[in-house]
Amino acid sequence: MTMEKSEIAALLSPLIRAGADIYEVGGPVRDRLLGAASKDHDILCRCLPMKKLVSLLRPHGKVAAVGKSFGVVKFNPRRLPGLEIDIALPRRERSTGTGHRDFDVDFDPNLPVEADLGRRDFTVNAMAVSFADGRLVDPFGGEADLKAKILRQVFPKAFEEDPLRLVRAVQFAARFGLTIEPITWSAMRENAELVASVSGERISQELVKLMRAPRPSVGFDLMHDSGLMKHILPELDALRGIEQDKQPGDDVYGHTMRALDAARSDREIESAGDPDLLFAILLHDIGKARTARYHPPSKRVVFFGHQIVSARLARRWMERMKLASAGLHPERISALIEHHMFETKASYTDRAIRRFVAKIGVDLIFSLLDLRLADNRGGKHPHGIKGAVRLR
Repeated sequence: MTMEKSEIAALLSPLIRAGADIYEVGGPVRDRLLGAASKDHDILCRCLPMKKLVSLLRPHGKVAAVGKSFGVVKFNPRRLPGLEIDIALPRRERSTGTGHRDFDVDFDPNLPVEADLGRRDFTVNAMAVSFADGRLVDPFGGEADLKAKILRQVFPKAFEEDPLRLVRAVQFAARFGLTIEPITWSAMRENAELVASVSGERISQELVKLMRAPRPSVGFDLMHDSGLMKHILPELDALRGIEQDKQPGDDVYGHTMRALDAARSDREIESAGDPDLLFAILLHDIGKARTARYHPPSKRVVFFGHQIVSARLARRWMERMKLASAGLHPERISALIEHHMFETKASYTDRAIRRFVAKIGVDLIFSLLDLRLADNRGGKHPHGIKGAVRLR
């Protein structure tokens, strides 16, 4: 639920009357500066201890303590039960060892807001707006970086502290059209292998956000160039260099990226942008690396049965990455992949179409046709979609 800052302030008035110093922080501030609505409501609350904060909010709605050492609460106002506001105390982090997980989190209501912003990931996310006077707190130049379309880490060990930030960098760059600053880019490449320590569930949540980019391929290209892809989706990385349709300089990876961008926004695709469709097209050809064979009669590389292998590999990857936890439907995705090789000939009879629908299922049939349209858009004849459109 998207709400104006003044509306949030009204809901948090019990804290303000008790002397709290409240700020909107992170993503919502970035989104407002971009002129975009934000569904997230991230609040930083100074000058009130957590026990007092909870006792003030509890008469007005549901309050759930979360986060390490319970320094964060989720507040669902009683009069707006569909709204969730994240409220955190300022915190600092102290290293306790050499590993990226070796640090203690210290929540302190008396810390200055600048200290809290200093432990965040990127400058464009390290800004706050005061509820008291509307002042922008921007100690690291996030507003200037946002205007210049630059993604910059806040501090040198940002990726070592939390390797999920490597994937966040990719999805932010793709979604907001940002260029990753050279020192930040070098740090990403140096620390890429650390992403292997991040849970699949956390990575999947970032990949779903990446799919919202105007061209998701930008993010996957960055993922490859930084060295992340071989740890996150090696099955996709393996498609680079595998010949696609005898096109000079083209490969299966390039085809997949074109098809993915089509699945995101092509006007001919009725369910463009649907997450299940996007992940189905992302994974629809990953079996080609294992099935590629040179076929002497046709003098070209063929991929017999690749859809079956692709579906099997996709199921394994989706289970490994806990994709269902991010709201996706793995069984639906694997079914689309398994059935994506079908004829779109003009000579289909009504009876043949009925058999086709019965085989695929009414609930999948139009998604499957959308996948084929995206697949065609990524091929050597991107305008050759009449057969699929006619069949639809």
